[in-house]
Amino acid sequence: MGEVRFMISEAAKQVHVEAHVLRYWEDELDLKIGRTEMGHRYYTEDDIQLFRCIQKLKDEGVMLKDLKPMIHELTIAKEKLTEPKENAKLPANVTSTDITKKEVDSADVIPITQLEQVRNLIGDVLTEVVTENNKTLETNISKKVTQDVLREVDFLFQANERQEEEHYRKLDTLIRQQQTIRKEAVKDTPLTRLRKILT
Repeated sequence: MGEVRFMISEAAKQVHVEAHVLRYWEDELDLKIGRTEMGHRYYTEDDIQLFRCIQKLKDEGVMLKDLKPMIHELTIAKEKLTEPKENAKLPANVTSTDITKKEVDSADVIPITQLEQVRNLIGDVLTEVVTENNKTLETNISKKVTQDVLREVDFLFQANERQEEEHYRKLDTLIRQQQTIRKEAVKDTPLTRLRKILT
């Protein structure tokens, strides 16, 4: 029985996006999506799982350009996992004659399907991408907060300068008024009044 294939509309429903979004991701991330004999796209379970991971990362704020190198590494790892078993190599110190059927049958082997391996690999890649994205976000937030604090301090400093300038302007006005009042008071002495009367 062959693998299950989904047309683009079915795949889009499973990922909860529009069909054009899948085509856009395919182009932007250089994804190799299968084609039918008629040239129509078809998607496998692995493709849909990958698109779900991309959607989750995008929801967390990861940019497609940041995902592209990770997807490339993931594709290479997936191809290595899906290589035929006869291409698999034994460790350097073990030859094929060293392993007998009985030893293989009696060994405690935990079966891991290719899908589980791909999921584990995707999980590792996602962890790495999220960690890098968090560092970038931390740097960006730190810069933004620093800029905002500096702008606020500058605004407060200018406001304080304006307030001091206004204070000194009022003080200067009061001093000038006092000087004018004193000059008027000196002009109004009894001797000055007597002179005004006599003249």
